[in-house]
Amino acid sequence: MDIAIDLGKRRSYVVMEDNGRPVKEGYVETTKDGFSTFFGNVDSPKLIVESSSTTNWVANMFEGYDITVAHPAKVRLIAQSVKKTDKTDAHTLMDLYKKDYLPKSYLPPREIRDARDLCRDRALVVGQRVAIINKIKYHAFCLGIEVKRLGKKNMRQLSAEPKLNLLMKQLEASDTIIGEYNQKIQDVVKNGKSLVSHYARLIDTIPGFGSYGSLTIAAEIGDVNRFPDEFHLFSYAGVVPRVYQSGDKELKGHITKGDTFLKTVLLQCTNIHINFDKTSVVTYRYEENRDRISKKKAKVGSMKRLLRIIYWMLKRNEQYRDR
Repeated sequence: MDIAIDLGKRRSYVVMEDNGRPVKEGYVETTKDGFSTFFGNVDSPKLIVESSSTTNWVANMFEGYDITVAHPAKVRLIAQSVKKTDKTDAHTLMDLYKKDYLPKSYLPPREIRDARDLCRDRALVVGQRVAIINKIKYHAFCLGIEVKRLGKKNMRQLSAEPKLNLLMKQLEASDTIIGEYNQKIQDVVKNGKSLVSHYARLIDTIPGFGSYGSLTIAAEIGDVNRFPDEFHLFSYAGVVPRVYQSGDKELKGHITKGDTFLKTVLLQCTNIHINFDKTSVVTYRYEENRDRISKKKAKVGSMKRLLRIIYWMLKRNEQYRDR
């Protein structure tokens, strides 16, 4: 039984077909009970959904089902229509799936989705902490207090200021929460039995990569075998330049967007690696290129080199070796 769903946060439109024959369609509440009641007793259903903010929730709800996720941008390019309704979108998903034209998107297993959520939630709290620190420095500047960095001594001084007291409590709470996230991440990396934990342990052998960076990169990559070669991974991470070609002229622009979260963490880990391991071939190439081209381009080249190393480490199930 093929079931195409145009997902909505409150209600969804469902189209059910059996070997190409329409069986049932209509709106349902986007709840487990709503879907189960509408589906009835269906053996081995194949769900077709478009990737959205509710995809993970649906994947968790129907764990174990055969779920195909469509790439939203590519579906729109293929099936552009003046009339766009929930019913039309559901039928479009079904038609593209039956004709094998559906552009598919990767749906990682539950353990990878959970690892991604854990790392992204930590990143959210870290971003909030940075905002709090900037606000503290601003108010301290207005009060005539110079704050270059927050240490134990000036934190006590700032906590005594009535205007900064609540902000300092928020900062302490953020530090506590980040510490708890770090502990959870370390437990997943050290004690986890899943593929993503194994990947993270391999990546953690690279100098300068901690548990957080290793688990983040492993979770964002997912199953490395879904990339036919390292260049597909470069494109996914967004570390390749845009190419503009016309006739005999070819221009290369800024790097592509890619997975921005993976790219951000990879850049952070690359910076640490370059500063931490001075004998690394990555560091050597960076210092060589830094004087020949700009620092930014040299850093992108180092990110690609590290990502290539990570790709082959995971493919070959090997720990890091510099040479």
